[in-house]
Formats: sequence, C-alpha cells, structure tokens
Amino acid sequence: IAMDLRRIKAESEYPDIRLPVRQIKLRPSFFDTMQFLDECAASELVAYDIEVMREQVSCISFANSPYHVISIPFVSEGADYFTPDQEIAIWRKIDAILSNSEIKKVGQNICFDSTFLFQRLGIMTRNMEDTMIGQAICYPDFPKGLDFITSMHTREPYYKDEGKKWFKLGGSEADFWLYNAKDSAVCFEALSGIRADLATLKNTDAYETQCKLVEPLTYMQLRGIKVDVKGMRAEAERAGIEIERLTTRLCELSGYKLNPNSPAQLKDYFYKVKGATPYYDRKTGAATTDKNALKRLSRKGYEEAKVLLEIRRLSKLKGTYLDVTLDADNRLRCSFNPVGTESGRLSSSETIFGTGTNMQNLPIEFRKYLMADADCMMYNMDLSQAENRVVAYIAPEPSMIEAFEKGVDIHRLTAGLIFGKKLDEVSDTAGSCSIGGGEFSERFWGKKANHGLNYDLGYRTFAFLYEIPEAESKFIVEQYHKAYPGVRQYHAWVRNQLAKDKTVENCFGRRRLFLDRWGDELFKSAYSFIPQSTVADKINRHGIMYVYYNQQLFRPVDIILQVHDSIVFQMNYKKYTWEEQAECILRIKQSLESPIQWHNTKFIIPVGLEVGTSMSKKGMVEVKNAECSSVAGLAGRLSSLNEQFRTSLHV
Repeated sequence: IAMDLRRIKAESEYPDIRLPVRQIKLRPSFFDTMQFLDECAASELVAYDIEVMREQVSCISFANSPYHVISIPFVSEGADYFTPDQEIAIWRKIDAILSNSEIKKVGQNICFDSTFLFQRLGIMTRNMEDTMIGQAICYPDFPKGLDFITSMHTREPYYKDEGKKWFKLGGSEADFWLYNAKDSAVCFEALSGIRADLATLKNTDAYETQCKLVEPLTYMQLRGIKVDVKGMRAEAERAGIEIERLTTRLCELSGYKLNPNSPAQLKDYFYKVKGATPYYDRKTGAATTDKNALKRLSRKGYEEAKVLLEIRRLSKLKGTYLDVTLDADNRLRCSFNPVGTESGRLSSSETIFGTGTNMQNLPIEFRKYLMADADCMMYNMDLSQAENRVVAYIAPEPSMIEAFEKGVDIHRLTAGLIFGKKLDEVSDTAGSCSIGGGEFSERFWGKKANHGLNYDLGYRTFAFLYEIPEAESKFIVEQYHKAYPGVRQYHAWVRNQLAKDKTVENCFGRRRLFLDRWGDELFKSAYSFIPQSTVADKINRHGIMYVYYNQQLFRPVDIILQVHDSIVFQMNYKKYTWEEQAECILRIKQSLESPIQWHNTKFIIPVGLEVGTSMSKKGMVEVKNAECSSVAGLAGRLSSLNEQFRTSLHV
C-alpha cells in the first residue's frame, strides 16, 4: 500500500502518463539477431527468458538494458523461423553468451531456464542472478512472481495477460513475442531496485550465495538417482492388491459401500450412523475425518478408522511414489526451488517435464528403491541434531550445551529432566511411560519435546499433535521450560529484536524482515528462522557449494541430493581409489564441521556419515567418528564395507 501511494504521488506531479519507452525487436532477421547477440556478448549484464512449447524452446528474449530488447523466435505459424544453418549459428552464439562466466545473466526463476537449456541443448548458464530469489530474500511475506516484482520495481503496466491471451484465447504471435521480450526487460530493470533493497536490508551476501546455488541445483536436477524399477513396480502391484483388500474389509465393517475418498460419506458414517463425537478442524471449525481425526477414532476402537488410515497410507505411497513417472533412463529426478521456503531452505517438486516428485520428503518404504549407480558407493553426510544445537548455543541454554559437548543423548536427558529421573534410569522401551495411553517410552516424549518446544509450541497444540490429554501436555511443556529456561529467554530476545526493526539475523548474517501481523504466529516463525536458516546456509555453503565450486579437490564426488540438513553423493570405486574417496569425505566433513560464529560464541555441528548401496535403512551402514580419524583408516573401512555389500548382494 505504501509503495502504491508513493507511486500515486509521483504520477500526480505531471498531467500525462509517462511510461518507459522500450526498443523491442520482434520478427528479427538473421542479421538483426546476430548483431543483437554480439552486443549482448560485449555487455557485462544481460537478461534472458525462454518460452517453451511442446517441450522445445519456441522463442528466447535477451535484454542488454531495460530499454533494448529482442525476442528471437524459432517457430512461426507452425514452421521453422530460421533455416537450420541459421538456427545452429544463433544457438552457438547464445551458448557463448550464457556459458561465459564474465557476463552476468539475470532471469526470473532462472533455475527453470538454465535447467531446460542444459537438458535440451547442452548449454550451461554460468554467473546467474535471479529476481525471484532477490524478491524472496528481501520480502518473504510478499509474492515473488514477476507480475508483483514488476509492479514494485518498474513502471511497466501489467502485461501478463498478453501471454495468457496467446495460450488460451488465440492471440497473435507478435503478442506472445512481446510478452517474452517484456519479461527480459522488466527483469533487467527490476534487478537494480531489488539489489538496492537487499543492500538496505544487509542481505546482499545471502542473495549472492543463494544465486550461486542455482548451478549445482541444475546439475543435481539433471543427474537424478538410479531406481530399482522392477522392485518398485512389484511393490506398487502389491500395494494395489492390499488397497483392494482393505477397501473390501471397510465395506464389510460398515455394511455398505463406503468410499474412502469421500469426506462427506465418512463424516456421515462416523458422526451420524455410528454416533461418534465429531472432531473439528482447528482452522475452519468444520467437522473433519482427516488423519488426526481418524487416529483418534481408531484409538476409541473403531476398526473402520484403522482400516481407512492404512488405505490412505498405501494410496499415498503408491500414487505419489511407487507409481511415480520416471524419466526415459529410469532415473528419479526433481526440480529444486532455491527459495522454496521463507527460511532459505530448499524445496523440491516434480520436474519441469512432469516427471519425478518431491525428493526431500521420501518415505522410508520408498527409499530402498533408490540405488547407487553401477560400481559406485552411496554416501549420506548429515548434520547431527542441527537445529537443536543451534538453539542451545544461541539461547544460550547451558544444560543443552553441556549435553551436546559431552556427547549425552539429548532426548534421554530431556526425558530425565521432565520426569525427574537420572539419565541411566530413563527408559527407551515402548510402553514404559503412562503418558499417551502407555504406548510410548519416556525417551519418546523427550524427543517430541525437543522437536516441538524450542519454537514455543503451546501445550494445547502439543496435545493435539500427539493425541494426549491437555493436562499431560501441559505437564511436559512446563517441565521442559523449567529444565531449559534459556529457551524462553531466547524467545524474549527474538521478540525484542522484532520490536526494534522487525528483522532477525541468523549465524551467517542472513536477515529476515517480518511484515506479517504482530502476534504469536509471527513470533513462532521468527523463533524458528535462526536455527532453520542457519542449518540451510551451513549445508549449502559448506557442503553443496564447497564441493561444486572446488572440483579440483572433488573430482570423484557426484552430488545427487540435498535433504535440508544432509547431502547425498556417490563415488565410483573402480575409477577412484578408496584413499581418494576417503580424502574427499574428510574434506567435506572438515568443511561442514567448521565453527559457526554467534556473537562471541563459536560452536560446531558434528557430521554423521552413512555408506551403502541404496538409501534405505538396511542399505546403509553408519561409519563411526573414530573410523574417520585418518585417510588410511577410513579407506580401509570403506573397502571392507564395499566387500560386505557386494557379498550380500551376490547372495
């Protein structure tokens, strides 16, 4: 609103509407195209944007200033726009521009464009900036689409319907090319405003770091992971048969055909036919038969609810994962979003071609079908209890810090403090604790408290999430904060920071501006920002980017996945010796375990290492810290594990 009012004031100072005048080349000749690309090749900064039809580039635009733009079409009226020789010459010129690390390239969601061009044409875009990334880091609470960015940082009138008109209403080709050209022009123009805002917020380093992630993310997206297709499809068939059996059982229990996917039928059955007390959605206030409601109904003895939960679990597993569309080479891939969350953590989804899935939230039952390539060992390096450690040191909370530095099991310690027991008296046996109906252990509740209460989860929400009476939940919450008073001191400090300028800064200098309504929801987001964004920056800067941009040290390493606080990679044991692989692992470990600075305090997040042939629990073996003390010792352990896996696979 403030930006719009400033715009109105500026517009009111003269009677006419003074819009930017852009020189846009549409329907260029081959000579015009090559001349413009030569000008781009001599520029320090260019913006570009592609439009895709039938999984091919239909046109590409370039801008070497906000007012000098071209849209280069490759198709017109169903036929080639250029001759084959001319098109080859154009693409070679484009390749020279995009792959030149001396020329900065800017785009909107440039990860899409760079991935597509590399996948289809082998063009690797280097030295990239992204208006979407800049907007997301400046203003996480605002939309980050180019239409919103254009309204904030340029005087270009809304034009996005020009593209929609082409796709939906049959507009002219010229409309479509103009739309393509304007995308590059406004990206170029908006960048200066976004960069100015980043500098004001002291977030330039966070932005540039996030932009540097695009290259390694492009690589991981295209590399993918090998899949045991035969095993996965067989499991999908078994899941389908079991779903049919359970659906039949559900009908037997209800006495009529009950649709597991119909909320209306299920509510009618449980709350009217069976007379169960309704459960309500906490946000909408409407009666619900969601997962939490069914779990409660199941615990009350309704076998139908238990069957429905299993049907839903198997349907999700089958539909989202076991039946996933793989690429032609039978590899699983995803698309990464470098600003998928407000904390700076990555998110992932299906690929730009409609294959694959979110690979950062894979269920255990599916991971066993993700395999190392032939003659390769798979490695998973994860930051141990990372967010808990960050909270402990920044709060600070002395009891937590002492536990981490002495190697004490933090979940067992927390349970002991909650239940008033010594560490060695805390039970890890299911059913050893009366809370929650006596189904769980004391350590279980210590773990749940650690995961939920650092960010000020209320006792009512804790009770709702873990399905326990509010009195039991209140006991856990109060005992937790009594044991760890530093956590509430941290919350107070965060609220004080927000009151000053509505910004909070993490351990790497990344700042977040909070513009939402003042209150508990804003506070909880702020409490979680520092730990979550610190861990994200740590794994990205000292893991992914460290390896990718130091290939002289990490030639054997093939990074294939990042999962929030861990990286997964593989190395070929026939091509590289175990000593070479051990050296790479220890370098990455040293980088990830480099100290994190918080004011006058330094702390380390230890790194765990797992080695195996697949991403399942059984497919990987933990390598102890003591076995990572030297190159020779680790190399010997890796060699023996390889023999162990090869023998078991052969058997």
